[in-house]
This record gives sequence, C-alpha cells and structure tokens, in this order.
Amino acid sequence: METLNEPAIRRATPDDVARLGALQKRAYVKYVPRIGTEPEPMAEDAAALLDAYEVWVVDGDEDVLAAALVLHQAADHLLIWSVAVDPTQQGTGLGRRLIDFAEEQAHSRTLGEVRLYTNAEFTENRALYAHMGYVETGTRQNGDGAYVHMAKTL
Repeated sequence: METLNEPAIRRATPDDVARLGALQKRAYVKYVPRIGTEPEPMAEDAAALLDAYEVWVVDGDEDVLAAALVLHQAADHLLIWSVAVDPTQQGTGLGRRLIDFAEEQAHSRTLGEVRLYTNAEFTENRALYAHMGYVETGTRQNGDGAYVHMAKTL
C-alpha cells in the first residue's frame, strides 16, 4: 500500500519508452563486468517490452524513471520478468515495494504463485529474494551463463 510520501506505481505508456530504456541501462550496467555481457533486461528493447509484457513504473525526479517492474501473467502464476531500480534509488526499499506490488497483483488476480528468475551470478539478488520468501526451483542454461528460477506461494 502506498503512503502519501511514496510516488505512485503506475502503468507504463508509450510515452515512457525512452525513459524505460534508459532506466534499464542504468539499473543493470553494474552487472556487465560480472557476467561479461548485457543482462537480458538491459539488452531488451523497451518498446518491445510494452508490447509483450505488463510494465509498471515509478516516476523519479525531473524526466527520469526511478524504477520499473515488468510482469507476465500465466494461467497459474505471475512472472516477475524484471525489477529495475535507478542506482540512486537502490537500497531505499523501492525494489522491495515493487515486488510486494507484484505479489498484490497476483493475489488480486487469484493467482497462487509469483515466479521470477535471475542470473546465477547475481548472488545478492538470490539472497534478497530468498529473504522475501522465494525458493529456488531450478536452473536453466542461457548461453555461457545460467538463470536460477525462484517461486513464492501466496
């Protein structure tokens, strides 16, 4: 639930495409040295995301996005495809707020599970998700790396 001091989580529009693409780059660039390539969300075309997924955003200062959440609804679960938080906002609880929002969305749609995946090398993300109640359900190879799949039953 949002308080008066928190910016609203709103559905992205085509007007957000350039700002979404810029946010993806800022949020994920720190992982490039670790994995040797752009993470999937960083490399994805922002306009294509709006076409293929449900994108929610939080406006930041001036003309930037503070954060974005990309969801995909399946028959029996809601997939968190990406959580991107501007580096200046990381550590403020905004990412957790977006994950809580995704769980609320799943609950309101009578979906009993939220799933996500992350690069196996992103150990801090895996630890955060585990702390939030997500359990690892498997891995999938992707090129030279691997994705760890996680799920939380609501």
